[in-house]
Amino acid sequence: MRFPPCAGAARLYSGAMDSPFTDLRQRLNGFAPVEAVEWLDRFLTAQEASFAPRPFYYAFSGASRRFPKTPVPDDSLHLPSAPDFGPRSWTMDQAARTVLLLSLVERHPDAFLPTFHALLDTADMRESVALFAALPLFPADRAAALVPAAREGLRTNIVDVFDAIALHNPFPAAHFDEEGWNQMILKAIFIRRPLHRIRGLDRRANPALAQSLVDLAHERWSANRPVTPELWRSCQHQNLPSLAADVARVLANPEPGQREAAALLIAAAPDGPLAPLRPAVSDLLPRIESGLLSWDSLGQSLESGGN
Repeated sequence: MRFPPCAGAARLYSGAMDSPFTDLRQRLNGFAPVEAVEWLDRFLTAQEASFAPRPFYYAFSGASRRFPKTPVPDDSLHLPSAPDFGPRSWTMDQAARTVLLLSLVERHPDAFLPTFHALLDTADMRESVALFAALPLFPADRAAALVPAAREGLRTNIVDVFDAIALHNPFPAAHFDEEGWNQMILKAIFIRRPLHRIRGLDRRANPALAQSLVDLAHERWSANRPVTPELWRSCQHQNLPSLAADVARVLANPEPGQREAAALLIAAAPDGPLAPLRPAVSDLLPRIESGLLSWDSLGQSLESGGN
């Protein structure tokens, strides 16, 4: 059973008259070369009446020869039909490939799933990124059918492919079951990905994940290995027997971000077992209350190498 999507997830795909396909195709006019857009339009017109698989495969692969691999400004990809879609660091060829996928799911829906899987079977790294990053733009029934492919994709050793699924992507939070979600968070920690970039991190926190994270922290402490301060975010508001002792240990750690992470946990639990630790972070509590210190700001600071 997949996790019930948040209210915003239902709005990710809004239908043909106001759809990600039409929105993103229009966005291409603002940043892509004219000749590349004209090539794409000719292909879309040729495929509109009847879907031909082989030409579609060639077009998907060949988009990188027509469209530059240069980044697109993030604000150029805000789509009215997909208000919860917030991509980061997309490239022009990736946007073009996404238009191709969206044209297929809109015009030839029966061909979409087998074509997606066929593309994924032979995809290089950039093509895999395009396929997975586009997941939140597909209608709910097609998206649900692609959960196994997304979970398999997370097994990759290629960081860019993992990031396309896990970071800045509302798909996992909307569609993964608890086991799939927890495995993704644990792997993100193992391969040192920035957790603050994962959409739905607080909403999908759960007791099983929190216990797994605590166990992981204990294992790393025993091996004298570092524990990222972001690990504790998914432990917030969870009833864990060892949490008070664990937070006290984090609080005493002089490494960057550790004391701030402890303070965030303490501030979120003014009553209960963490309350006696509040005096030790009294200088940080006003920053938390004012919003100057949050899990997101801490994650950003850690990612940039700050304190």
